[in-house]
Amino acid sequence: MNTRAGERLQGLRELTGLTQAQFAEMLDINYVRLRNIEQKKARMAEDEFAKIGALLPEFIFWLTFEGDINMDDLKNSTENLCKLAAAKIEAGQIPKGYHLEDKIK
Repeated sequence: MNTRAGERLQGLRELTGLTQAQFAEMLDINYVRLRNIEQKKARMAEDEFAKIGALLPEFIFWLTFEGDINMDDLKNSTENLCKLAAAKIEAGQIPKGYHLEDKIK
């Protein structure tokens, strides 16, 4: 496994079905900065982890250190993006290459 946080961020964005521009706007992160993080040209800063954690709290452990993703937490989340991600996971629409499927419990 051992993917970098930027790769996991890209996998999370793809799971939600958002473009880089849409995701950057929702996170209040500059589009070019997001693209650079996803392309491993830059590392995520602490404030960026905080923004992502606020928007997608049920994914923060996976994003930060490849921790497990709890499906019940996703389904019961107050955040619509987490609920959308849960529905896509249940429908088998998991992006390949990010090892998401290995961490879903």
